[in-house]
Amino acid sequence: MKVIKNINNNVAHCSDSRGREVIVFGKGIGFYKTGEDIPLSKINRTFYNVKDTNYGILSSIPTVLINTSIYIIDYAAEKLSVVFPSSAALTLADHLQFAISRQNQNIYLAQPLLHDIALLYPKEMDIALYALKVIEKMTGEKLPRPEAGTIALHLINDRMQYQNYEEYDNARIIERCSEIIEKRFSLKIDRDSFNYSRFVTHLDFLLRRLSKNEQIESRNAEIFDQLKKDFPQSYECAMQISEYINKLTGNEPNNEEIMYLIVHINRLISRV
Repeated sequence: MKVIKNINNNVAHCSDSRGREVIVFGKGIGFYKTGEDIPLSKINRTFYNVKDTNYGILSSIPTVLINTSIYIIDYAAEKLSVVFPSSAALTLADHLQFAISRQNQNIYLAQPLLHDIALLYPKEMDIALYALKVIEKMTGEKLPRPEAGTIALHLINDRMQYQNYEEYDNARIIERCSEIIEKRFSLKIDRDSFNYSRFVTHLDFLLRRLSKNEQIESRNAEIFDQLKKDFPQSYECAMQISEYINKLTGNEPNNEEIMYLIVHINRLISRV
């Protein structure tokens, strides 16, 4: 690895044998001069696809947080049997630094989706709860339990961004469904709202079920008929979304799934 420039004592911007730019991490490698080769034995980790704008952030992240994040990402990769992007540890380290800073200032953020995350992504949540113990052991900082929800979301988002969907991209489908609602009701959805977060989470989980040929079956025919009668516009919108999903994926949501879509759509249009 040939040094392009140093970021801090333990991080350097280098080029590999193929000429690709890479961020390398290892104890004391920041003391190598520009143009010098860093022995591979000195490098603990390489990070590709790191934006130039992140170099300033990297220089301010303590080494212990980078080490902690590397451990957590490696642990998650093993437990989930997935490959994370090389930058996952860096983005997590940046978040942990911010979370610790907030805690030191007695600033605590609400995590309204904590329960939903635990239900929809139990493996990621278990890993995130374990990560809190790792953070305390390696850094001495005891973060509150709600932070596990944010760590779990990091794992979910980084994994989804790295995956290649063979037929369709859930994020794009969700965005298109959101646009269908906005156009039908002539409104702009607040994408930072709690109701929208729940809608996104529900729709993502619906798409995952359909991809496995699974659907909710709880025999709520009477409730479905009542919602259809009470909220006809939300029902028509849900049907439009259902038809779009069916056309794109080849899987048609059943009445039970449509029933839940009606509920989420009605929440969105009632509290925009």
